[in-house]
Amino acid sequence: MPQAALETRFASAARSPEGELDRQYEIITSQQIPQLLDAVPISVMVLNVNRQVVFGNKMFLKAVGASHVRDMIGKRPGEAFGCVHSNLTPGGCGTTEFCVECGAVRSVLKGLRGEWNVMECNINRDACPDGGAESLDLRVCSAPYTVMGETFVVFSITDISHEKRRRILERIFFHDILNTLGGIKGILEFVKDEAPEHMREDAELIYGAMVSLSEEIVSQKQLLAAESNELDVNVIDLTAMDILEVLQRTFRNTEEAKERRLMIDPAAQQAAFRSDYALLKRVMGNMVKNALEGTPSGGAVTMGATVAGDEITFTVHNPGFIPRKVQLHLFNRSFSTKGAGRGLGTYSMKLLAERYLDGEVRFETSEEAGTTFFVRLPLAGPQMPQMPEIPTPVPA
Repeated sequence: MPQAALETRFASAARSPEGELDRQYEIITSQQIPQLLDAVPISVMVLNVNRQVVFGNKMFLKAVGASHVRDMIGKRPGEAFGCVHSNLTPGGCGTTEFCVECGAVRSVLKGLRGEWNVMECNINRDACPDGGAESLDLRVCSAPYTVMGETFVVFSITDISHEKRRRILERIFFHDILNTLGGIKGILEFVKDEAPEHMREDAELIYGAMVSLSEEIVSQKQLLAAESNELDVNVIDLTAMDILEVLQRTFRNTEEAKERRLMIDPAAQQAAFRSDYALLKRVMGNMVKNALEGTPSGGAVTMGATVAGDEITFTVHNPGFIPRKVQLHLFNRSFSTKGAGRGLGTYSMKLLAERYLDGEVRFETSEEAGTTFFVRLPLAGPQMPQMPEIPTPVPA
């Protein structure tokens, strides 16, 4: 007598019989895919059309606390990982009302329809390998896979819980600390304006230090947002000379500029263009700061701007020379000649200019001519941020 169909609130509750699962396991293990998947450092499963596991790699077995893949055959992902919703109905994983919003189930169903996709989901586990309970934020990917005429889905899982929590803490940190600094800055501005003559210079120094601290925190916030593809671009009308003069005023009295001259090339063109003022100032500011640090006492740093066709190029020149071994790593994220914990300046200028301003950052250096950094930008402004080719995960 045929078995009655199980009720479901979302995906099919139908399951493959044990003999069918064994046959599919033999199909998968007769290919080279097990060896390939075992070499992957994340949890990967091969699922059949009923979303049941027919193979899992070593990282999957470790994640679910299983000693052999046969212990997991026939289970669905939520059942294997101990999702608290997977045993609420006889149909199991994918069949409850909670599953309607589950990114894992939705991703697998898309994969079975032939769509490669990346999504996110949250799983609350009540059966962890260590015996405890936990909440996992996961990035899941489903890729259609056909072998010997049968349809499967290669389903991979990456735990992004730490990444999610870090980003939440970062947002809270930046929000709170910038609010606090804003209050202190307002008080110091009042003190600076009302201080007696003999205290005014000290008050201005303290206020300047607070402004620099605020700008440095905003800079770090921008960098993290840029790396996460979350940075907003605000394009406005600008002029080249305004940018150069602002940089000159900003750095003229800094520690980096002490006993050095920061000059604007007399041949710099007064050109109008469109870009994001804050991001461009950040890019150019890093160039100027690095140039001043690389200039010997008594030397000069020269800023310029030229227009060619529909592009504007800003330049920052100093008399120093960058050794070849430094050149090879200059734009790497954490490379620095100044010690551990540094090295974001050149990395961030390239990231911001090229991904968000549609520009290009490069440099030329020689012992005879010194070093010049260039940032080339479209006069009309950035069209679209240049995002990575990897698709952005779709939240559940």
